[in-house]
Amino acid sequence: MFSEIKDYRAVFEILVTKTADYLIQNNIKAQILGISGGIDSTVCAAICHEVSKRINIPLIGRSLPTAFNKKDEINSADLVGKAFCNDYKEVNIQNWYTEISDQLFYTEKTPRKIICNGNIQARLRMMYLYDLAGNNNGIVIDTDNLTENNLGYFTIHGDVGDFNPIGGLWKTEVFKLAEWIMNWYGSYTHTYFYTDSPEMIEYKQGNLYKARAIKESLKLQPTAGLGITNNDLEELGAESYEQVDSILQEILAWKWLSNKRGDTFGPTWTMRDAFLEEQQMLDMPIDVIIAVTDRHFNSEFKRNKLPIKINREEII
Repeated sequence: MFSEIKDYRAVFEILVTKTADYLIQNNIKAQILGISGGIDSTVCAAICHEVSKRINIPLIGRSLPTAFNKKDEINSADLVGKAFCNDYKEVNIQNWYTEISDQLFYTEKTPRKIICNGNIQARLRMMYLYDLAGNNNGIVIDTDNLTENNLGYFTIHGDVGDFNPIGGLWKTEVFKLAEWIMNWYGSYTHTYFYTDSPEMIEYKQGNLYKARAIKESLKLQPTAGLGITNNDLEELGAESYEQVDSILQEILAWKWLSNKRGDTFGPTWTMRDAFLEEQQMLDMPIDVIIAVTDRHFNSEFKRNKLPIKINREEII
């Protein structure tokens, strides 16, 4: 059901071309990107940077950290922003977050839930990015991958944008694409010329900086940076994204088969129950299967209004 990607050069070219086409067709004047330092926003930065080079539509990037973001995340975001963006800065939004969460606490007189505090941060970032988009006749680039979409690892009216270049890629594929892009930029730094002009030296150094930015991003543990969990895998109890992606692919394949069979479900026998009854992933820890399954089925409502994305069928 899910074909394996063989040629990441071709995938990168498709993502750049289709993103550029969308911007041109809709008369978009700027690409607005929130940069976390994580691999998803880094890959989107590389895609949008190449788009900018081809059609001269600038990439405006912002790192919007709070106290929950670790130093290595902030440093990685800084490297990525400076390497790929036409306009980049870091804006710490901790004071805004503190003021709003405190006001909500004083007004409602109820204890704050960790997940609600995380949602405030995500929505503050999106307010900032959409304000930039409005002032620059631009759109906000969505950075969620296919794995995150199927787990519901995003905040409605928060870390969701207008157009998603990587929405058709599993998390494991985003890592592999990042490695390809890193090596691609790195290969230009070793290109031999009989005489290196100042322009060529600057070009090589720029590509070396881009390769380094991606390398640093690849080192980070994937996390939303909202202070909810230390990393994304921790909550699921999974060892790797290979495990998570395999389970999600099994779920989607089963849902397709169930639909073809005309299976019916109700409040006492749900799709989740039926899948767990039929699944035969004997090589996976059962607690991880249940955790991923619960995340997927409990977040179904979130997937009803996802942003425009480059679909997997257009990539493979």
